Amino acid sequence: MQTERNKILKYINRPYPIQILDKYIWWDTFGIALIIAIAINLLQPFGMNELHINYKYLLLSGFGVIYAFVNILYYLSFEKFFKNHKWTVKNEIVASLVLFFIAGIFNWLYAISWIPAFSCTYISFLKFQYYTLVFGALPVVFFSLFIENRNLKNSIKYSELINSEIEKQVCKPENKTLQLNGYSINAEQILYFNSYQNYVDIYFVQENKLTTLLLRYTFKQLLIQLADYPFFIQCHKSYIVNKNKIVKTEGNSQGLLLYLDNCKNTIPVSRSYINVLKNQFTNSN
Repeated sequence: MQTERNKILKYINRPYPIQILDKYIWWDTFGIALIIAIAINLLQPFGMNELHINYKYLLLSGFGVIYAFVNILYYLSFEKFFKNHKWTVKNEIVASLVLFFIAGIFNWLYAISWIPAFSCTYISFLKFQYYTLVFGALPVVFFSLFIENRNLKNSIKYSELINSEIEKQVCKPENKTLQLNGYSINAEQILYFNSYQNYVDIYFVQENKLTTLLLRYTFKQLLIQLADYPFFIQCHKSYIVNKNKIVKTEGNSQGLLLYLDNCKNTIPVSRSYINVLKNQFTNSN
């Protein structure tokens, strides 16, 4: 029993791809919306087959449109409030339940406004919450698993490709000094930069020890300052890494993780920067 519980906990705490409003989300959203519209018209569940109204098929297809509308709102909110969070399967399950609840409210409002058979009552509201959960769960779960599997496969593929290029890499010593806010640091000693708000943490090796220096510096200013140092690569909205210090990459459904020389910390690579990282290695070897 304990083993099964541990398996479940391990699964729900697995990283889940952080979804941003990109072309894949648009395709996935409208794909699910189309499936919902077709399925409702074909199956006409929950007594909808007994409805005798004008434009019935068009009105029933509106539930698919509502799903697309609510889903896009969800991702816009996600980008604003949750993009920097460590997202897991558990987070995705909770977010999906919230999404179903909101979609149920919109479905109910749509039905009582446009379909005469549905009335504005507490019972009908609860029914639409139930209908939305039962009818919407299957396509959403299917697409969620599809997204996770697709992203995981792509990340593993890129990870293996980059790892093979890392093995071929011959690093040339970069005897350059980086000047930041009056501090001089040998660029070759720097492992990575981590930016948050108007501050930057610089992680570098000094006397064989990992050292951190905190500076008041914006990420935009840092990118401009590093323009003449091509071995520094942006891999995330808040991380810049020294390409010469990467010893291994590892893929998961959220993107890649980088392992650096003389560093226990792993550096995230968001999916939008995977191609940038891959090109840096394949074009230079």
